[in-house]
Amino acid sequence: MFRDFTLTDKEREALNAISTKIHRPAKRRIYTQGEAGRYVYRIRSGAVRLEHQLNDGRNHIFAFIWPDDMFGTIEDGVYPASAIALVDTYLFQIPYSALLNLIEIHPRIQTLFLQQALNYTRAAQRHLLLATYPLVLKRLAGFLLECSKQADFYDRHSNILTLAMDRKDIADYLGFAVETTSRMLKELEDMRLIKRLSSQRIILDRHKIMEIF
Repeated sequence: MFRDFTLTDKEREALNAISTKIHRPAKRRIYTQGEAGRYVYRIRSGAVRLEHQLNDGRNHIFAFIWPDDMFGTIEDGVYPASAIALVDTYLFQIPYSALLNLIEIHPRIQTLFLQQALNYTRAAQRHLLLATYPLVLKRLAGFLLECSKQADFYDRHSNILTLAMDRKDIADYLGFAVETTSRMLKELEDMRLIKRLSSQRIILDRHKIMEIF
């Protein structure tokens, strides 16, 4: 765990000592909006969606979280959003109280979490850009390119992208109807930018897709 960060062996061992490995099957909740916030999470493998329930009862998906990403933001002592596993997902679960105590002993560990916060901010900026493209075709094409950055879900040799989310999730995230997702996928296929192998597996021509931006 955390082998990609520049921590000392002692710092890494201390962080591992307060972390618990847990598993959530696909479509299972990790925590619910309004629930008391007790843990921060890091994805070992799999993918997670974060969604916020609006006052009218609709759920708004505002982020997809990938391997090595952290999540578990707390506001006023509770989680402001729900976290749901998209696929079979394995996580590190870290108690906030233990983490705060650990940072007092190993202050450099806080830098790790600040780095993750910056990564989360950059992801939010990318989402905002995607969701505001005037052409919905570009929104979807840009989203597929973003997904192809995830090595666990994209095979660079075959150019096959395995989507972790369904069409409803994509539509909610990008701000259009489910029917629009299906129509835009067909249009991308007609343009020979993608080839659908199944509902979840797509061959991407990344170079041609990048040319439309």
